[in-house]
Amino acid sequence: MNMKTENSIGGNSRRRVIAYCGIVFVILIWGLYPILTSDLLTFYSGGMFTFISSLVSAVALLLICIPKLKLIDRSYFKVAVPTGFFVGLANLLQKIGLQYTTPTQYAFLENLSCVVVPVLLFLFVRKKPSVLTVTASVLCLAGCFVLSGLDLSGGGVSFGKGEILCAFAGVMYGVNIAATGVYAKKLNAMLYVMIQMWVNVLVSGIIAAALGRIVINGSLIEPIVFSWDWEYLLEIALLVLSISTFGWIVRTEALKFVNASVVAVLMPFSAVVTGIVAVCVGKDTFTFHLLFGGLIILLSSILSSLADIKENNRKNDALKEQTDGDNGDGNG
Repeated sequence: MNMKTENSIGGNSRRRVIAYCGIVFVILIWGLYPILTSDLLTFYSGGMFTFISSLVSAVALLLICIPKLKLIDRSYFKVAVPTGFFVGLANLLQKIGLQYTTPTQYAFLENLSCVVVPVLLFLFVRKKPSVLTVTASVLCLAGCFVLSGLDLSGGGVSFGKGEILCAFAGVMYGVNIAATGVYAKKLNAMLYVMIQMWVNVLVSGIIAAALGRIVINGSLIEPIVFSWDWEYLLEIALLVLSISTFGWIVRTEALKFVNASVVAVLMPFSAVVTGIVAVCVGKDTFTFHLLFGGLIILLSSILSSLADIKENNRKNDALKEQTDGDNGDGNG
């Protein structure tokens, strides 16, 4: 094996380790985000909060990326616009679906992405998931079910229109993860996220306006609530930029080196972080659902990571064999 190949394999391994660390970091900060923003939702409706958050991210990233705008070509729009739309659509389905289902059922259905992503990867690039990957995805979904506190003896998940909409939201989030992992590997993460955020500004603005006007059973789906208080707006801006936007960039970059199926299994652990922090600060009470659900998701994360490591080792071994064979042919 020549030095160039060895350096390439070693460099890729280091980048993968950094990518895994980045995913863990995003899980932690996104786990904090619901706790830190929960009080703000008293002053902003969900649609308006999403619109303001997207606008802050989009404007900030545009200002930061001005020197890099010349790098944008059709390849960015071909991926970032559809994936941004899917995220916006997921938010729309989530906002409407939550009106007709329970938060626990939504928390479970949102994480359908962990089983959807391996299927999408097969459809996108004919990447057949390993037995370990499938096992990890199913375990993750089971862990999310336990974490949500749903009770099978009481009927489990009932599928009315609210549950169907929330399930589709989980699928749309999965589409974003899978498509980003497959088609955005060569794109600049900040430019990619910036375009996604501008798409989200458009979609979330339409969502906020629509939900504030559509009347069902004599009441608005979601009345528009907004505060001009500069302290609240500043708090939103700081939280969005330091947690949400930064997390999107880090996750997008990590998806270049970590399999999308692994990311889809790892991300639900942010809900475990949210639960733990909520208990610590007195906003929630400890339950065995949190403990056992968290342990199952942790186990699924370990299995998924092992599957990814095994696959990467196989690729490195194949690259070494190919390089050694080429060297042998050249020397012969």
